[in-house]
Amino acid sequence: HATSDVMSQVKKKSERKGATKEEYRQLSSIMGVMNNLRKQGTLCDVTLVVQGKHFAAHRVVLAAASHFFSLMFTTRMMESMSHEVELRSAEPEIIELLIEFIYTARISVNSSNVQSLLDAANQYQIEPVKKMCVEFLKGQIDATNCLGISALADCMDCPELKAAAEDFFQLHFTEVYKLDEFLQLDVSQLTHLLHQDKLTVRAEAQIYDAAVRWLKYDVCNRQQYMVEVLGCVRFPLVSKTFLSKTVQAEPLIQDNPQCLKMVISGMRYHLLSLEDREDLGESSRPRRKKHDYRIALFGGSQPQSCRYFNPKESSWTDIRCPFEKRRDATAVFWDNVVYILGGSQLFPIKRMDCYNVLKDSWYSKLGPPTPRDSLAACAVQGKIYTSGGSEVGKHQKVERLILAPKSTEWLRSALCDG
Repeated sequence: HATSDVMSQVKKKSERKGATKEEYRQLSSIMGVMNNLRKQGTLCDVTLVVQGKHFAAHRVVLAAASHFFSLMFTTRMMESMSHEVELRSAEPEIIELLIEFIYTARISVNSSNVQSLLDAANQYQIEPVKKMCVEFLKGQIDATNCLGISALADCMDCPELKAAAEDFFQLHFTEVYKLDEFLQLDVSQLTHLLHQDKLTVRAEAQIYDAAVRWLKYDVCNRQQYMVEVLGCVRFPLVSKTFLSKTVQAEPLIQDNPQCLKMVISGMRYHLLSLEDREDLGESSRPRRKKHDYRIALFGGSQPQSCRYFNPKESSWTDIRCPFEKRRDATAVFWDNVVYILGGSQLFPIKRMDCYNVLKDSWYSKLGPPTPRDSLAACAVQGKIYTSGGSEVGKHQKVERLILAPKSTEWLRSALCDG
């Protein structure tokens, strides 16, 4: 019984598939005939007039494909009785493409016609063409046009396109704010964007840089918006050094008491202990962090033992390392610092070498009390944990140690079992 049920289901499925194919062939055949009749001017009952050009068509076909034409031809509008219908503010080439699509389901969307097609498909409510234009534009979004496409999506009521353009802007903010399109924004557009939590930045200083760039692009006319624009910068998140050396030295801010007050409040925030720093709402809420992912190699016996691989660019870059090479070392990463520990050259290496990724600088700290080869290590919640490994020339021994990177003292783990 089970076998016969399965066979019955397979048969029904193949019958449905066959019926669908037959329906498609039938409809394609009918529309092919209708298109030939249109081209010959046969049985056409309406002519669309666009800037003096005439396009013969069938009301029923236009109404079936477009809600706009359906309302025009099925209600008591004047056009429902007219043999000729003028389409104002339309382009003849675009209307010709849309009529061709309605009869054949074929259309070519490209960078030259996509904006006009989207405008017309939106106006005449031809959803499949609108969707194709949206998909095409989503594939064209880059740093030079994401703001323009976002504005276009607003005008054309395309929420999906708007979301894609805004997502791109948020993710690539540090590239976009240096381009002309960003500098051309009006103040309301700018402040709307700079307030967003999802702007991806390495540091809040980049938001400040974007705000000052925009102000200085037309300082005479934009100086009046200083408080509004710089109010988007979360000064408590800006580093003390940047606040004191760069922001306070900016003439625009020095001449504006309200802006100076914002900067001072940011500096006061840094003077508080972590426990005393209260939640200031938006002004102390972190943005989305920008990460540049790299795969790094440290140690080994190759001439250049420190290098990283950039997956985006498929390229290797050497890292200048002032220390001797190690064999059988291990490395962990925490808070933008790579810690290299264990291993040996001719003799065991006792120190721990540290590479600050952001500053591209090296320094050394005290390594585990007993130098080891091939030890395991990981970094979790601000602490480095090591386990196992062996002293040079001795048997492997399990020993678990913990170091807080800001500390200098290694501690034996309570979990150590010998």
